[in-house]
Amino acid sequence: MNKPSEFLDFVYVGAPRCGSTWLAAVLEEHPGVWIPHNKEIHFFNDRLVYPFEYKYPRGLDYYRSYFREAPVSATVGELSPFYYYDPQAAHRIHRSFPNTKILICLRDPAVMLHSLYLLLRTREKREPTFERELIKNPHLVDLGFYHRLLTPYFDWFPRENIFVSIYENFFSDERKSLMELFEFLEVDSSFVPSFLGKRVNWSAGETPSAIARMRGRFINLLNTKPLIPVKELMHRLKINRMDYSAVASDTKKVKAKPKISDACRNDLFRQYERDIGRLETLLGCDLLAWRPDSARPTGAGRKA
Repeated sequence: MNKPSEFLDFVYVGAPRCGSTWLAAVLEEHPGVWIPHNKEIHFFNDRLVYPFEYKYPRGLDYYRSYFREAPVSATVGELSPFYYYDPQAAHRIHRSFPNTKILICLRDPAVMLHSLYLLLRTREKREPTFERELIKNPHLVDLGFYHRLLTPYFDWFPRENIFVSIYENFFSDERKSLMELFEFLEVDSSFVPSFLGKRVNWSAGETPSAIARMRGRFINLLNTKPLIPVKELMHRLKINRMDYSAVASDTKKVKAKPKISDACRNDLFRQYERDIGRLETLLGCDLLAWRPDSARPTGAGRKA
């Protein structure tokens, strides 16, 4: 890779369970885009909801090593869905890459949080219900305060360098949404990926399998200090390459996810309501679809 020091053209900063793995599959397939083979680097953040290696102290040359194979002509980026969760990440990204483009996708925070719980439950021991999980780990609720968490990005980066999509709208017309994203990235917007109409890394909340639990424990172990060299070797040998096609499912065949109870959803909305209002003002759009039926104006319909 012979790009100049400011080689990062874009970075997806959040939120989790908002289609970032699907988006990574699409971007990896695009002939004009290059992303690292293991998707989530989490270089700029030291705050996460599960164990991981803190990489930022290793320096920018270490980060650059993830992009060594990127073609000079490619639009280069990465996707780490928890960058938005760390208040330091925006400044760190801007300090090294002030001209990079920021990608953000947001979903009804209550639904996002529930989806994250279902995914984590397939990988490791979690509480048997979503409600009990939130009682045991109340810090998880912090993930849904989008306006508060994203404000540093709007402070550091110009608005024209930030692409924000709303999950419920984005996936109602994937083709149109992707054209807008590709135009923002200044790559061929006519490209049609094979992942249209599919879901990647879908979690339906089934009873966790022994294999999934073992995989989750192995991932956690790899992020402990004694096994970091093993993780580095796996990266160099591309053993941890993400095979998106292996975890893709047709939307017509995916199972419906368990739903949040009305009481839990209403409680979460009460906590998020003011933040959602501020986010609507920041983005200049309404987020009516995120409001429980009981909190919507009379006669208001559902939005896609």
